[in-house]
Amino acid sequence: MNIQSWGSAVKRLLGELQDIDFGTPLGENVLHEPQPADDVQKCIDQIGLQDGKKLAEFYTYCDGLSWPDVHVGYFISPIARLAEVQNGDPTTIVGGSNAGDVQLIGSDGGGRLFVMRKEEQDVLVLPPGEIVDGKYDDSAERSIWVAIDLKTFLVMLHDDLKAFVLDTPDHSFLGS
Repeated sequence: MNIQSWGSAVKRLLGELQDIDFGTPLGENVLHEPQPADDVQKCIDQIGLQDGKKLAEFYTYCDGLSWPDVHVGYFISPIARLAEVQNGDPTTIVGGSNAGDVQLIGSDGGGRLFVMRKEEQDVLVLPPGEIVDGKYDDSAERSIWVAIDLKTFLVMLHDDLKAFVLDTPDHSFLGS
């Protein structure tokens, strides 16, 4: 699935989501408008990934996403936020089999963080935990490996959105 077909499928499902009556008003569930390609590339260069092509492809299509009403909520940060490390952001996982430098890419509404390991470029879910000087202690092996790359992670987000909209009872949501 390429990014354009992924985006089209997601937009269609987000439209269907707006038609569901949950008994309360929905938040704004969107793919954010993309930033100019030059700005995206500057941010990707700052991040220091082994290969930023897939991240660049995603961010030239959309500047992250905000789905507060899907499952527990899913949020992929805007590209400028990725390039700006803030206090409390994980930059390194220490201990455990997933140790290494990471890039925070988003979160869910349950307090879990989505990170991409910089060298492997796979995607992990970090359960809530203490982050000291950018270090997330995973010696208890609580991190969850969820995708081999960003493209696979995006497909998983699409699948969760589809299962949520279609009310698929036996679907296993991301990181569960």
